[in-house]
Amino acid sequence: MALFRFALQRVLDRRLTEEEGKRRVVSELEKRRRAFEDALRARQHEIASGRDVWRAGLIGAVDPVALRHHASAGVGLFRKAQRTVLEMASLEPLIAKARAELIEAARARRTLEILREQRLAAFNAEVAKREREQLDEFAGDISRRSRDDEAQRHAGSATHWNAA
Repeated sequence: MALFRFALQRVLDRRLTEEEGKRRVVSELEKRRRAFEDALRARQHEIASGRDVWRAGLIGAVDPVALRHHASAGVGLFRKAQRTVLEMASLEPLIAKARAELIEAARARRTLEILREQRLAAFNAEVAKREREQLDEFAGDISRRSRDDEAQRHAGSATHWNAA
């Protein structure tokens, strides 16, 4: 039985490799975005806890130096949070571009896979056709032999009766 060989297998393998590379790029960018999101949540938590400390400082005797310290620390945390948001925002177009490239790579790979499936189906149909033709030929040979054997037996028995 013949083996199926896809003529464009190397191209398909290359497309699979490219798609995997694009998938890794998207994954890395998503990982960086999640890290920024985690950092932003941490900053928000720090700002909220600093605000609580600042509010607690307003009860009873007010220490202006401590309040100024908490206020400047809060402004610093707010700036860090803003910087994190800007870094996250600058990452979004990169993620969108990487996803579009991944989709295009997957589409190119899938196109070749569909072509491979079609050619495999055509190959299998051709193999099945050849097998049917061979079986038909074998059946025809057997039928001819059977008829020839029957004719020889019939001819042999007719001569046997005629001799008697």
